[in-house]
Amino acid sequence: MKKLAVSVVLSLLVMSTMAQTSGEDRMERDIQVAENVLGSLIKQQIGDNILMPVDVEGSYRPGLGITFSVPNNSLLNWIVVPKAPRAPRVKVYGSQGNGYSYTIETDEEGEVISEEFHGRSGNEEEIERSDRERARSEEERARSEQKRASSEEERARAEEERARSMERQASRELDRSWGAVTVTGSSDSAEKDSKEYNKFLIEAAKLFLADYSTILSQIKPEERITITNRGHEGGNRYWRFMGDEKRFFLSVEASGTDIKQYQSGKLNREQFMAKIKVVESEVDAERSQDLELLTTIFDRLYQPDLSRTFFTEENTYYERLKDYGAVFYMQVFSSNQLDRGYYNMPTIQEERVSQEERDKKVTELYPTFEKELKENILEYGRTLKSLKPEEALVFNVKLTKCDQCGIPSTLELSVKSSVLADYMSGKLDKNAALAKMEVKKGSKQ
Repeated sequence: MKKLAVSVVLSLLVMSTMAQTSGEDRMERDIQVAENVLGSLIKQQIGDNILMPVDVEGSYRPGLGITFSVPNNSLLNWIVVPKAPRAPRVKVYGSQGNGYSYTIETDEEGEVISEEFHGRSGNEEEIERSDRERARSEEERARSEQKRASSEEERARAEEERARSMERQASRELDRSWGAVTVTGSSDSAEKDSKEYNKFLIEAAKLFLADYSTILSQIKPEERITITNRGHEGGNRYWRFMGDEKRFFLSVEASGTDIKQYQSGKLNREQFMAKIKVVESEVDAERSQDLELLTTIFDRLYQPDLSRTFFTEENTYYERLKDYGAVFYMQVFSSNQLDRGYYNMPTIQEERVSQEERDKKVTELYPTFEKELKENILEYGRTLKSLKPEEALVFNVKLTKCDQCGIPSTLELSVKSSVLADYMSGKLDKNAALAKMEVKKGSKQ
């Protein structure tokens, strides 16, 4: 009887594991299909002049939902297909032998506008006279060419000038061929293009959520689907030094509950569209003293001599988003690689540890890192004065690489400025304030 009971339990465990694996595979497949659908919708909204596919990256976070990352507004600098260069008017002369010749003339678009074909006359005297005249003409042209290029130096100069002329002409044609694209325009033009591009993204995202979210059949009611232009890691830092370039944060989001109600007919299309949350904010290029100071504080806190978990390389930076808040970006590391297979871990004074030991310690350190980061955001974030009460302080952290460790690849912590103010004034204690902090974790490594 005991053997039977054990067999039943084992069978249930195996079936549960298989179902979980099957569900994960199905989710991954659905996301890949949805990536292509969303990319196609964006292309359709922008128009037919897309040079290449729109890159969409989707990821699932249990309990949070699915996030699709789309390119930011810089995409406009290269997505439009250039106009084909127009050729100059051309007249071509040629012969086919036996006295036959032709003349073809084309317009600037390359279309033939005139075509003449000449045959040999039956009068042999006229033919001979024509041949003599052609021979004299060829002889005169040869003398003229010889006179015009009497020396190698003159010919070289002529060739050089002709090359320069062709280069100038090619440059003019190239400029004209790219007339559809404004790569280096005024800031006003770039801002107009960015806003126009965001309109396309918002419309495509809403259509996707309303008409194609059924593809993502495994989304849970407590989760959500988000389309944002903030997911491509590594590219944001460049813009910190591009003060003249205006950029816009964009997020379009629908809850799993609303999606299920719309699909079941409990919400009509208009009601569902009204429930889609759209956040659009301009990135403020002006630097704030208190935000700059907070950057310095966190860079110092997570130096190897102070941190007891992970460390930075002074790479923290932030973006101020109008009417949204401030987003800080960090990348943290756990170790330095020595030679093949060995590492040192400066925050815990470990030297020459193996890959297996290093990964084990990373897994052990992560919970402490997350806990301390939350506390540091609360303690030092309350010093901020430039955030409005309804705005948020967000920390977006790219975590140390650790394959098969089970820790998330990214960690995002956000808290309202009003919560920080209430904690500062004593209206909230530490635990209550921490409970109001929102946590988003990336896919597991």
